[in-house]
Amino acid sequence: MPLRQEFFSDPLLRLTQPYSLNDPFDSKPTKEAIRKKIAFMSDDMGEGAGFFSDEEINLKHGDAREYLETELHKFGIISLTENPHNLLMWSHYADEHNGIVIAISNSEDTFSFSKDGVKSSRIGDKKAVRVRYDNKRPSKDIPDECIFSIYEDEFFRHFALVKSDSWMYEKEHRFLIPTTESDVAILNISNEIYSIDEFEKYLHQRKIDFISVGSKYIFENENLNFPINNLAKVMNDDVVNSMGSLMFFKRLMPSAIQSIYFGCRVSNEIINEVIQSVRNNNRFSSNLTFYRTLENSDRFDVDFEEIYN
Repeated sequence: MPLRQEFFSDPLLRLTQPYSLNDPFDSKPTKEAIRKKIAFMSDDMGEGAGFFSDEEINLKHGDAREYLETELHKFGIISLTENPHNLLMWSHYADEHNGIVIAISNSEDTFSFSKDGVKSSRIGDKKAVRVRYDNKRPSKDIPDECIFSIYEDEFFRHFALVKSDSWMYEKEHRFLIPTTESDVAILNISNEIYSIDEFEKYLHQRKIDFISVGSKYIFENENLNFPINNLAKVMNDDVVNSMGSLMFFKRLMPSAIQSIYFGCRVSNEIINEVIQSVRNNNRFSSNLTFYRTLENSDRFDVDFEEIYN
C-alpha cells in the first residue's frame, strides 16, 4: 500500500465494500445465478429445478433478487497477496515503489471480533481465504452447493472469492468481514445539507462520539459486543449518511503485524522516521522486523535487506 503516515499511528485497514472495488465484476452475482437461486428459494415441490422468466422475477420475486444482488454490500473486503516480490503489485498498489508492504499473520487473532458477529453472518470469516481465478463468471454452471442449500452463504462466498484470471498475478487472499464488525468508521463530508455546527450539535444530541479533522469525522467503535454501540448508531443514522460516504476499517492486533518492507524508492530519512514512530507506539509489537527493498542486479526482481535499528 502507499506509505500513509497515519497507518503508523493507528494500523487500520479498510473494509472495502464490493461497489467500491476497482473491478466492476468483483463480488457481483450474475443474472443467471440469481435466477437459478430464486428458483430454488421459491420451490414448493422440493425439486429445485424450476425456471422463472425475467417478467416473473420482476413481478413476484423482486425482493429476493434485490437481496441476492446487494447482501454482499454489508461486508467489507481486505485484500492481501502471498507474494511480496511481485513488481506489478509494488507499482500498482505501493505507489510505484514509494510505498510499503505489511506482512501480517493469517489467524483468528489478526483482528478483534465480537463474540458471534462473524459466525452469525455465516458468510464472513476470521481468517483470510484464498481467491480462485477463472475466465468465466459464475453463472448457470455455478456449483450445486451454492444453489441447493438452505442458506445463501455459499452463494455469496462463491461470488466474493472468484475473480477473473486477469487478476491471477495478485495471488490474492481475502478477509470477508461484516461492516458491523468495524473498529472505526470515517465520514468524509461531501454534502452541505447541514452546517458543521448543526451537524456536530446533532451528533452530541444523539450521543455519538466523534473526532473531527477538517471535513473528516472519525467514529470509534468502543465495544464490538455492545448491541447499540457508537458505530451502530452511525451506520443506521440517516443524517450522518446524508452528509457523505462512510468508510469502514479494522484495526490490526499488535501481534498480527510481523514485518514492514519499505519500497526501493523510500528515502532513508523517511524509513528512520517511520521506525522511530513505530517503536514508540504500543499498537505495534516490539518484535516487528523492518526490511529495505533493493533492486536485484541480475533479474527483474527485488531483494529484501533487514534493517537493524
